[in-house]
Amino acid sequence: MLRKNDNLLNGLNKLCDGEKDGMFMDIYLLKGEEGKSYTFENPTQETAFLLIQGEVCFTNGDQVYTGKRDNCFYDSAYCLHVCKGKNVTVTCLSDCEVLLQCKENNAEFENGWYDKSNIDYGFFGDGELKDTTKRVVTTILDKERTPWSNMVVGEIINFPGIWSSYPPHHHPQPEVYFYKFDKPQGFGSCFIGEDVYKSTHNSVALIPGGLVHPQNTAPGYAMYYVWMIPHLEGNPWLKTRIFDPQHEWVNGTNLNIFKLKED
Repeated sequence: MLRKNDNLLNGLNKLCDGEKDGMFMDIYLLKGEEGKSYTFENPTQETAFLLIQGEVCFTNGDQVYTGKRDNCFYDSAYCLHVCKGKNVTVTCLSDCEVLLQCKENNAEFENGWYDKSNIDYGFFGDGELKDTTKRVVTTILDKERTPWSNMVVGEIINFPGIWSSYPPHHHPQPEVYFYKFDKPQGFGSCFIGEDVYKSTHNSVALIPGGLVHPQNTAPGYAMYYVWMIPHLEGNPWLKTRIFDPQHEWVNGTNLNIFKLKED
């Protein structure tokens, strides 16, 4: 399903209830106001604080982390990752947006601070499909990079008119997408199994495990989304992609793709 979130308020907005929505993660968006501070402490869940826009200072005890991100389409992410029981204060040095992703985890670990120096960044989908699936993909947390974590988080930028999460694939773990468009009237298509939804600015896609979920964006509009996956007990996400056999052929070479006949 897809939620529009047209009326987000200043303060903490709950985007996903892990239990009710069956996503095994709680997800919030903090819309912070310049000069205000917000304090969070989760007794049972690890938390990733992902700066989407603005300038903030994260404080945990005597540890201080500062990030400034004017635009999520052009500027690299900042993300603070803490284990359960950590008291984190977010001080807003400007109006800002911070995404909080929370997952049950009994492990204790040192704080992780992620910025352009240690975030995986690259292009996916560069090949024989004439760049129609080429997109920017970043990975911040996953089992390879952060084996102590029970969740995955990263970001994707879709170029206008381009597809991502393609060819259609699925995995046993559910997934959540949080969308932004470079122009607020932008839109795209979100496929979840056999259903299709209109993705819009600030909307959230809740994707159950086992359903394919290709995405695209309308010509003229760039789309950014945060992708978040919980590791299931005994079945973590290990870059797991099970392709729809009907469409897996597009991963091949020397593809027979339609062209107009020459005279």
